[in-house]
Amino acid sequence: MSIPAPFVSTQWFATWAMCTLLFMALLPVQDASAQRGERALNRQDVRDYIRLRIAIHQKQEAMKANADQYSDVIHAFFQWQSDYLQERGMTREQFESLEKRIMRAETAMEMVADSAEYRAERERDLKSIEMSKHMTASEKEEMRTQMARMDSIRQARHIDPTRRDWPAVRPYLDALEHLVDYVALNRSDPPSVDALPPASE
Repeated sequence: MSIPAPFVSTQWFATWAMCTLLFMALLPVQDASAQRGERALNRQDVRDYIRLRIAIHQKQEAMKANADQYSDVIHAFFQWQSDYLQERGMTREQFESLEKRIMRAETAMEMVADSAEYRAERERDLKSIEMSKHMTASEKEEMRTQMARMDSIRQARHIDPTRRDWPAVRPYLDALEHLVDYVALNRSDPPSVDALPPASE
């Protein structure tokens, strides 16, 4: 999000900064210290997730197509999902936690990949601050402090806690993107499990 130049008012910035900080602080992320206490994901974790997510999606679509056969198709699906995962040694909560960790690692890697653009945007924003004729020196300093705080939140909440999962997730980025499109019904073919990179490097 680039900052308009010149600023209309310092009130605009105060609102923008507070909303942005609040948004980043409230993002639904796993507690960083809790994730540090868990082992790093490995490739087999990601392969298992992809395989299970495909099967769950296919069953969900099949049950939706035959919803009239169930008194409560939603309840029946979640019961099936719980049983299916339990048979494979996983609870639904564990599966959802694995999904979140993989998605967070993907997002963090995208952030790092886009860091050149992010830095360029920050440079434009800082230049806009310096050129503003509507702010005092102390207000400009406060704005720079707020931007630095947002950068710190980005690093501490989204990048650092996920970094150790990157080696496991990175080989499967294309398959995970394919999976997202498949589950969203944007393509009819699932990723091929047999074509996934091997679990061992």
